[in-house]
Amino acid sequence: MSIKALCLLASVMFPLSAFALATDREQPIEIHADAFNGDEVKQTAVYSGNVIVTQGSMTLQGARLELRLSARGYRQGTITGNLARFRQQRDPKTPGVDEWVHARAEKIIYDEEVDTITLDGKARLARSENGVEKDITEGERIVYDMRNARSRVEGGVVNGQKQRVSTIIAPRNNNAKETKPREGADLSNATSLSPAKKD
Repeated sequence: MSIKALCLLASVMFPLSAFALATDREQPIEIHADAFNGDEVKQTAVYSGNVIVTQGSMTLQGARLELRLSARGYRQGTITGNLARFRQQRDPKTPGVDEWVHARAEKIIYDEEVDTITLDGKARLARSENGVEKDITEGERIVYDMRNARSRVEGGVVNGQKQRVSTIIAPRNNNAKETKPREGADLSNATSLSPAKKD
């Protein structure tokens, strides 16, 4: 498989347009691993051993990365590990807020044909602001439909029992200015009510 074909596969692997820093797409893609095996006939490329993929602010890490081109010309990328991890900066919306998306799962799959990203096995998706996690979703499987901007979270089954999913949503910050203290006398707590004095 040619280097050009590999770069095309890699470049569409995780186009998280809803998450991504827009300038990331303009940056070169780098893939590092202990070993590489490409098969032009099967249209596959496999990287194994401490795989690290970077493009701008995006970092993807796992034990094994498989890139595949289907007979219909659609691309699919699968990275596995214990756990595979994804991290990418978001476009700034608020001055002074450094926002990132973090994902981890046993398997992370991008499927171009259906335009979905799937976090499979111990899935966790989080958003952070200035290094502090704000919004977190966890389940056995998280599927993000990029075409329709929809997500689905599923719980696993342990000992025959369906597990619940969980989401933590940070309170909204309205960036309201602090109210200035009012001028005048301080009020103190009263222990009893007394009639008003007449002049």
